Amino acid sequence: MEDIAERPIREVAIGFPDAEHFSTATTVTGLMGILTSDRWPKRANDTAWQHALATCMRSLQLETDTSKARAAVVEAARHAGLKVLPDDAWKPIRRTASMIGYPPVQRRPPHAR
Repeated sequence: MEDIAERPIREVAIGFPDAEHFSTATTVTGLMGILTSDRWPKRANDTAWQHALATCMRSLQLETDTSKARAAVVEAARHAGLKVLPDDAWKPIRRTASMIGYPPVQRRPPHAR
């Protein structure tokens, strides 16, 4: 039988602006601890935070998957302006010719022989 207090997730770390270190969670219970900590920025009627907390509760009650709880917390953290690792650690920047200041390359049709 699965222990609902230890429902594992893919590790996530949330960076708070008032701390040097990140708060890390590897379980749904850990996610709820981060959401309800005093360091989480409180906003009136924060629907992203409310949704994340409700999704974690449903996950602990085995009504939804743990990946949905993790995704909801990541979305709430981004909504609150917090850094999320590893999700925000590496986002490739796709550079296009127009970003560099050069016109896009025009392809020529092959020469007819």
